[in-house]
Amino acid sequence: MRCTCENCGTYMIQKEDLKLGCVCPECGARCNACLGTKSVLSREEIAAMRENPEQVLARISEVFKNYE
Repeated sequence: MRCTCENCGTYMIQKEDLKLGCVCPECGARCNACLGTKSVLSREEIAAMRENPEQVLARISEVFKNYE
């Protein structure tokens, strides 16, 4: 996956140090959106999502609020 910097649009470079994620070579911004949600779902939560797609959208919105 190649991500662009939300600040300046430059392609990000993956950086493996104490803080995993990508770093923009142009402005130095960091991002870890491509690494996942950093959350764990129980089996029950996953099963409930199959039955209730709106819950999936709510969960995704909740997770990505942290990236704004």
